[in-house]
Amino acid sequence: MTFHFTAPVPLDVITMFEKLTMDVQRAGYQHYSADAILHRIRWHFRVEQGLREFKCNNNWTAELARWFMDKHPHMNGFFRTRMRRRFGATP
Repeated sequence: MTFHFTAPVPLDVITMFEKLTMDVQRAGYQHYSADAILHRIRWHFRVEQGLREFKCNNNWTAELARWFMDKHPHMNGFFRTRMRRRFGATP
């Protein structure tokens, strides 16, 4: 299955989301917050990289979580997701 984002997400954000999620899992977490990971990405670009104009859309959170679990089926359930109203009954 190929995952399609409904809004464009920068490749740097997708790559960092994947890396940080794997880091969290290796640290022993069985579940974690996709929102916390996105906030860490925001911190990286705005504070550590000094890109104050960088915008990290909160609407990316659920899609990044679903994309990650789609790409890494063994991590299914790592992020808790709600049912998507717009797309029917798939979590």
